[in-house]
Formats: sequence, structure tokens, C-alpha cells
Amino acid sequence: MRILNIIFDLGGVIIDLDVQRTYDAFSRLLENEPMKIDSGYLRSSLQTDYEVGSIDSESFLAGLEGMARAGTSREDIVNAWNAMLLRLPQERVDTLKKLATKYRIFILSNTNELHEDYFERMAPGCEKLSDIFEAAYYSHRIACRKPDAEAFKIVMERSGLRPEYTLFVDDLETNIEAAKKMKLHTLHVRPGVEISEYFKNW
Repeated sequence: MRILNIIFDLGGVIIDLDVQRTYDAFSRLLENEPMKIDSGYLRSSLQTDYEVGSIDSESFLAGLEGMARAGTSREDIVNAWNAMLLRLPQERVDTLKKLATKYRIFILSNTNELHEDYFERMAPGCEKLSDIFEAAYYSHRIACRKPDAEAFKIVMERSGLRPEYTLFVDDLETNIEAAKKMKLHTLHVRPGVEISEYFKNW
């Protein structure tokens, strides 16, 4: 296997993610507090539309404000939405910078404008996280999400990548399987294992 290119997911791979923190935060803010706030509730058309750029941040936040308790501020909602984004350790930044000297590295992430604004400032010693990579493909900018085949096609075509020389790194089995269908090599990141462990001999 000869790898020239590496496509990374962000959440759960590069950035520590705890989606439950956002569910819990919204449970406190939204009007129907007794209802369990979980992935089925938040992954509504509102979030999906936001994640593929069909609506902007103003429309997304206005939609959430319409469900919020009286007295909830816009800042409260933004903070709750970003609560899932935890940390990006220096060790991971160092690993990515090292890989970037030998490989073409990319991001392919299901994300949105508010999260992008937040996580781009998380990388220690970098003005922007995406500066480490040759290119970053965010779902809200390319108008499609993993595991849709179109998301992978956009990365491959725009960056001129051949699947036989490309490794895709993600923490979700559904995305890994989708990448395999596109003939990409894959690495399924497991909980608690640092990416530096996977790439220590690269």
C-alpha cells in the first residue's frame, strides 16, 4: 500500500467531541425541558439544513431561539451549540504537522459555520487549524455530508486525488464503509487511541 494523501475527519479524530454536552445544555435552555434532548431531537431538518449550508447561522439560531425559554440569550444558544467541542491537544497538532511534511493532508468534516468559527481557533500555535492542511472540505461549504458519495467525490476531484493512493481516517463506521465503496484505503479510529499511535511509524 503506497499512500500519498490522507483525508482526516475532525470530531472524534483530531478534536475531542462530546455531543452529550450539547444535548444537556439544550435540555436546560429549550422550552420543552422534560423531553429528553438527544440526537434524534437535534438532528432535525434544522440541523441538517445548517450542516449542508442550506440555511445560514442567523436562520439556524433563530430557529433555536423560537424553542428556547424566555430570557435565553443568543450567546447562551451559541455556547450550548459549541459545548460539544472539547480540546485539540498539542500532540495531535504536532502529529499533523509532521505528516504534512511527507503527505498531502486534507480535512473532510460534517460541520457548520458556528463550529468552524470556534474550532479554527483551537489549534495550539496555529492561527487557524486548517492552515496545517492543504485544503479543508466542510459540509456546509460543499453542500453535502458524509457518508454521501458526493462528499468524497468533491474532495477527490477538486484536489486531484487517486483513491489507490489515498487514506481516509474517521471514527464512524458508516463513514468508513462509505469511503471503502469509493475505493479509498481507510483507518477507523477507536475511542481513546491517539492518532499519534496510528501514525508513529509514518
